[in-house]
Amino acid sequence: MFWKTYGPVVGWMFVVGVVAAGLFLFAVFAWLIPPDRGEESALVLMPVYGGFFGALTAAAASALYVVSLMLWTRGARRSIASRVWLGALSSGVGALAFWVILGFILSGASGLPVWSSIGAGSALLATLTAGVFTARASRRADVEERRSTGS
Repeated sequence: MFWKTYGPVVGWMFVVGVVAAGLFLFAVFAWLIPPDRGEESALVLMPVYGGFFGALTAAAASALYVVSLMLWTRGARRSIASRVWLGALSSGVGALAFWVILGFILSGASGLPVWSSIGAGSALLATLTAGVFTARASRRADVEERRSTGS
């Protein structure tokens, strides 16, 4: 039941992460930092890199999201609002943690402000995506549960 309800949320986090990161790097390298002559392949490669890192960020966000919601929904019946808050915040923390850890590994403590900024943007996107889609999934699950129990 868990995967039927919240599996699509994880899927949407991957779709939004891949597309948003790919479009972001395309915009950066197409308009803000246009490639020099002979570097035109950057317009093709950078969105691919962006999509790859968007997928990695979505994986980290989704892992914490799934673990948190599985533990939270195991016990007594939880409210829709509590599931939305927990899902949104846990996915945001997962995305932020991914970028902070990656940044610390790659550049040490001196690079953390830059990597944390990237992580904050990713966390905001993950939080919004998970919040919206968790609310939708939780409402549908509650409606189906009421239908099946007849109340």
